[in-house]
Formats: sequence, structure tokens, C-alpha cells
Amino acid sequence: MKNTKRRFVLFSFYDRSGIETYLEQQAESGWLLEKVSAFGWRFRRIEPRKIRFSVVYFSKASAFDPEPSEQQLVFQDFCEHTGWKIASSNAQMQIFYNDRADPTPIETDAVLEVAAIHAAVKKSFLPNYCLLAAAGMMNAALFVWRLLSDPVGVLASNASLFTGLCCALMLILSLTEIIGYYRWHKRAQAAAELDGSFTETKGHTNLQALILCVLLTAFALFLISCSGSKMSLIALSSVAVVMGITAIIVGISQLMKKMRLSAGVNRTATIILTIVLAFGFSELLFIAISSNINSFRPEKTPAETYTYKGYTQNIYHDELPLTIEDLMDTEYDGYSYAIRTRDKSLLIARWEAVQRPRMDALDQPELEYTVTTVKVPLLYDWCKNALLQDFAHHYGHPVPEDDLWEKHVAVDPAPWKAREAYQLWLGGEPDMRFLLCYDGCMVEIDFSNGWELTAEQMGLVAEKLSPAKS
Repeated sequence: MKNTKRRFVLFSFYDRSGIETYLEQQAESGWLLEKVSAFGWRFRRIEPRKIRFSVVYFSKASAFDPEPSEQQLVFQDFCEHTGWKIASSNAQMQIFYNDRADPTPIETDAVLEVAAIHAAVKKSFLPNYCLLAAAGMMNAALFVWRLLSDPVGVLASNASLFTGLCCALMLILSLTEIIGYYRWHKRAQAAAELDGSFTETKGHTNLQALILCVLLTAFALFLISCSGSKMSLIALSSVAVVMGITAIIVGISQLMKKMRLSAGVNRTATIILTIVLAFGFSELLFIAISSNINSFRPEKTPAETYTYKGYTQNIYHDELPLTIEDLMDTEYDGYSYAIRTRDKSLLIARWEAVQRPRMDALDQPELEYTVTTVKVPLLYDWCKNALLQDFAHHYGHPVPEDDLWEKHVAVDPAPWKAREAYQLWLGGEPDMRFLLCYDGCMVEIDFSNGWELTAEQMGLVAEKLSPAKS
């Protein structure tokens, strides 16, 4: 039978009432708090009994103090004489327990108690959550900008969606904690000054637990979505780096406390170490990914190769839903058939197919198309408009700056058997690039190299690439 256990407890820093109730319930179950640290709360087994707990905030204390200050020791000694024993301390939070059935409270003045909590909160809790809120706002703004600039690319990327979710959760948590604290403090201060009563604290334990569950579930789904690819290795490596840096920093800080170095030295060294390790490991991870970027792409083995002007060229034989042979008779047999999967998420799937001749036969026709499947109908029009905008500007040349130089023009969708159809115009002339809108998907298709399309060929595009086929 284990005599100790460790729990990762989710409480707001200022939630004195919630912490006391939780610890009293643990004591009644036979577990007494022994230590609070960054690695969780440690309990030791005792005989189940009713024990009273009191959480007191000492603003002059610091997480970097090598040992309790003289003021803390005097205060703890005073509490000891009144029956309150120190269970654990964590920076400004001091946790005491008392075996008596109805002990005299440590704090008897509500005004002073609220002031002590506020002083402690201003030293650690509020600055940390303000920084978190600022980071959340910056990242959320960046995500929104990317979403407005390239909605299809962002919504089709599980990595982008996971990043956006993390930013949103970080912002929600930090703002909830900050606003929740100030609302409590305003009520508590007014009640203490009015009749000397203490307003019980109420943290956001359920919200923190919900956010943690959502985050872990989203991360698991992200890993599943990229299982079998090296992207999952990047994600796991990033998490391992963050956890490793945290463990190293906390461990070294604890070591400096045991060596009885001053709080100032410990704090300065910890800040420098955090900056160096964060930037150092991040740079190493970036270099590792950048130098091996090609190996992180989906591995594709060419069916054959050939040499053209001293360079090795690959030929693929992927099975394409629509080929040049479907559209026209050709005797040329040197084509490369390749499917390049761009991205796939719960919202959007997008993939690209390319059929190209060898480099020594560029007079032969080629075919390229991208199919974007929108799984959420509400997103369809937004994605269509984004593709229309990108459709023109991606292929156009902004010299001279004239609206006739690059634009999309609506054409008759009937031959394409589509809801809508658009053709790209360059320099005032029609180009053989089209955007076709079907139910649930859109097809960008390029017939630029010498094609003369017939109605039969247009109908075949719908037959091969419509949602029923894609």
C-alpha cells in the first residue's frame, strides 16, 4: 500500500475557500498535504479524521527564497502556539492545519485578510495572467489575420486549427481568471469594510479542468490526423522540449534554494536560464526541421527517373481521377501522374493532381487541378470567395496595375454541370484556367497548354471530379 500520492490540483491562486475545502476532504479520506510544488501536490497517508485547514497569504515571500524569512518563521511559530501547524508553503501561499474541532481562526480581520490576498495576487498571480492574456491576444490576432487572408489554407490545416484553439483557450482562461479575481476583490473589500465579513472565494476549477480536457483531446486528435507522418514527430518533439525546459528550470531553481543562494540571485539566474534555454532549444528544433524539411513531406517513391540537362527528374504513376487520356486521344506515353495532398481537416480537405510530360516533350498538353471539399456548408461561400480572389491574383501579373490585367469572369456553368463557373482573364484576354463550383466542393483546373475544350470534355470534368467522385 502506497503511503504517499501526488495530485495535480487545479485551483485559482486566490481561491482560499476552495483549497481549504479540498484539503479537508482529503484529510477525511486519510490523506494529509505534505508539499506543494510545480510537480503537483504531495500527500501522505494518515488515519482518516477531520482536520481544519487555513490558507494564509504572505506577500513578502517569494518562490525563490532559499528558506522561510525571519518574519515567516515568527509567524509560523505564533501559529504553532495556537494549534496551527505548517503543512506546506508555496511562494506567497502558506497552508496550515489544525486538529482541533473548532480552532481559533488565524485571520480575524476581514479587511486585513482581503488586503493580504490582494498584495500577494499583485505580486505573482496578476502579472503572470496579464502576460498570458497579452500573449493570447497577440496570437489570436495573428490567427485571425491568417484566417482572413487565407481561410481555405488555415481551415484545411489541422496544425493551424489546433494553434488557433490553443490561443483561444489561453485567452479565455487568462481573462476569466483576471476578471473573476477583480469581481471577487470588489465584493470582498466592500463586505469587509461594511460589516467585517469575509466573502468566500470562488475560483474556476471546472473551467480549468474543461480547458485542459479540450486541449488534450484536441492534441490527441491532431496526432491521430498526422499519424504515420513525421509531422507527429515534430509535435511530440515540441511538447518534449517545453516539458524538458520546464523541468530543467524548476530543478535548477530548487537546487539553488537548497544551496541557500539569495532570492535575487535565484530569480536572476532563473530568468537568464529560461531565456537561454527557450531560445536555444527553439533554435535547435527550428534548424533540425529546416534542414530536414524535405524528409517531413509525405514520402513518395518515383516509378522511374530520367536525366534532363544534367538533372534527375522523377516520374510518378499515381492513379488520378481525371487524366489527359480521359479527355483526348494521345499516343504520348511519357507522362508523370502525381497526387499532392495539401491538407485535410475536419472542416476542409484539399488535394492537387498534376499530369505533366517529360521535360524534353513540353509541347505535349498537360493537366493540373486542385479539388477543395468543404465539409461544413456554412463555410462554402466564404471559401468560394477566398478562392476567387486567390484565383485571379495568384496567376496574374500586377504590371501594369489595371483591373483588366487580372480578374475572374463568370461563364456559363451548364457545360461544366456546375453551380457556378469562372474563367481567369490575364491582360484583358481569356486564359484556360477555370474555377468550378459544385455542391460541397470547388475545382481549380488548368488547361493552359494548347487546349481547345469541347462541351463533352467539360462534362467529363464534372463526371470525374464532382463531389460524388472526389
